[in-house]
Amino acid sequence: MTEMPLIAELHFFVGVTALFAGFGAFVLPKGSRPHRACGVTFVICMAALSMSGLYLSVTRSILFTVFLSLLAFHAVMTGWLTAKLAGRTARHFEWAGFIVIALTAAGGFVSGTAVAASPLGEQSGLPPIAFHILAGTACLPALLDLGVVLRGGVTGRQRIARHAWRMGFGLFIATVIFFFGNNHVLPEALRAPALLATPVALVILLTLAWLARIWLSPRAPGQRRQPD
Repeated sequence: MTEMPLIAELHFFVGVTALFAGFGAFVLPKGSRPHRACGVTFVICMAALSMSGLYLSVTRSILFTVFLSLLAFHAVMTGWLTAKLAGRTARHFEWAGFIVIALTAAGGFVSGTAVAASPLGEQSGLPPIAFHILAGTACLPALLDLGVVLRGGVTGRQRIARHAWRMGFGLFIATVIFFFGNNHVLPEALRAPALLATPVALVILLTLAWLARIWLSPRAPGQRRQPD
């Protein structure tokens, strides 16, 4: 099966929009109207990007990006919902998020084992270790989600930190995929490894900077107590 060209083109342009919106949300003052606008745009674009990526992965029979799409979708949606929802409503979504990411981790491990046992020992050019690394990565948010579910929610600085690092992780995935998986659209002069790695490193630094500000400032930006 060949995917619709329009979906592939929209996937690319939505991804570029997500990158601009994601970086904008990080650098604009937190709580400001431009920050919120960029944040909403980023979430919508990442949701569309993940779903179109999932579709393209299935039509192209690329198993690895099926799990990668789910990982990105989980990171962004749980990060956004952490900032938007509270009380019992949030707990229902926290359970749903835990189930999605736990299944993603389990699927990655099972797929990596199956690929290792296959005659070729790879799937779409990727070795079993790639699946196991992705599955191991998914285990971290799965364990954190389980902790939130068992505690009955997250409040204060933990809530803001959870929002920040998950949005940052979603932006990190999108940035890596664009600059290392689709850099053929860039001018050849910009394809040097150091230049391609710069936006990825910037996402990491911005995320760490915000986490440091959240935990070290007397009052974390946007901090407020969640209602029961």
